[in-house]
Amino acid sequence: MVMILDNSSPADIVIVMPKPDAVILSRDEFSYSNLYSFDYDGVAGSATGATSTSVESTPSMQGNSSDDKSAPADNVSSSAVPATPSTFESAFKELAKQNSFNDLAAASATVGTSSSSANNRNSIGGYKAMEASSSNNKQPNTDKITRDPRNGAFTFQVHAEYDLLLQIQKDLDAKRPSKSSRSSLNSLALSDIDSTKIILKSVDDYCYGKQWMYHIGSEKGKAISRFLRSGVERWLKRDDRKNKKFICLDCGTYCGYSSLVLASTLREIANELQNSIMEDQTEETFEFHVYTTEVSSKLINVAQSVFRMAKMEQYITPILMKSDGKESLSAAMKKQNGVMGIDFLLFDHAKNLYLSDLNDLEAGGLLKAGSYVSADNVVFNKLDAYRYHMEQLQAKGIVETRLDEMNLEYSNNLKDGIEQTIYLKDP
Repeated sequence: MVMILDNSSPADIVIVMPKPDAVILSRDEFSYSNLYSFDYDGVAGSATGATSTSVESTPSMQGNSSDDKSAPADNVSSSAVPATPSTFESAFKELAKQNSFNDLAAASATVGTSSSSANNRNSIGGYKAMEASSSNNKQPNTDKITRDPRNGAFTFQVHAEYDLLLQIQKDLDAKRPSKSSRSSLNSLALSDIDSTKIILKSVDDYCYGKQWMYHIGSEKGKAISRFLRSGVERWLKRDDRKNKKFICLDCGTYCGYSSLVLASTLREIANELQNSIMEDQTEETFEFHVYTTEVSSKLINVAQSVFRMAKMEQYITPILMKSDGKESLSAAMKKQNGVMGIDFLLFDHAKNLYLSDLNDLEAGGLLKAGSYVSADNVVFNKLDAYRYHMEQLQAKGIVETRLDEMNLEYSNNLKDGIEQTIYLKDP
């Protein structure tokens, strides 16, 4: 819960943390590891790509062969959860007991990279990707990581999201003039774009310096932002866009990082177009909206706090999805929010839902010619079925698709990638 105390300064907030026992005992009020590292039946390892905390007996997902290993490298961690826990609570106890994905060990890990067919793809739609980590000879980047190695990739702290909110607030406060030096309330104002930049850096610093978390991070954020810009440029040239908003869907809200990347990029584009309108005296307009889906009310509340601190809440609508799977993504968008088409889609939610949710959105007519799709973690999580689906669509001339290779967020050289796809025709 976030309470605003001073109406004259909306950024002054108090974060009320839930009781620890309530957090641990309730699935809906647990941490990100519940939602993205466990399935809804309490089985560990079904949604993570590979960590030392995953259960070896759990079958691999998304069409991987039965001999795929759940760990990214043999030398990352020698420990493993000894048996599949029967309940979610016992699964968490085993996870917390391990907490052993060591940054120092991960720095020397060798992770399997993408197939040669993906590496040989050409750039799509004039979009030039920066393949930051495609070279196998690249040395691990350890300069930014100053956190305790025991707080490395895929270790989780129960109250990390609330601790992060406090850190964000401190960093925003540090950028404002002191009360003694301000002449008016206007001197305290940070723009939405400036506030967002401060928040994104604050999150990055927290994850590099204190506790690893599952945000997309700055490297992936820049790649997605460039791809989004490419999509907007193409969208602005369409004749059928008049009186329409550019619609984004971010699947997997978590703390709101990726939604802020999308919203701030679109706000920058809107400002650039506004300046162009003033200079050229044209009637060009650009409106947009970002929808973001999440299955945890706790994380929705955290993200809404972040959106308010970034002053982006008017551009972002969080959607709380039911975790029982009875509500389809297309139905939530069409019936509940009146969205009939998605111009940019970002997948960064439960990894075993990528392909089924894509098929649902295709069948529902929400993905059309001109839609752009970014799918994170397709290399680290070995989402071969999803990538094969895109390659099949590319062979039919329906899409153009490529892989942007880079490291897993906030990690030492753990290989990952984003599948970037443009729909050329209606699927």
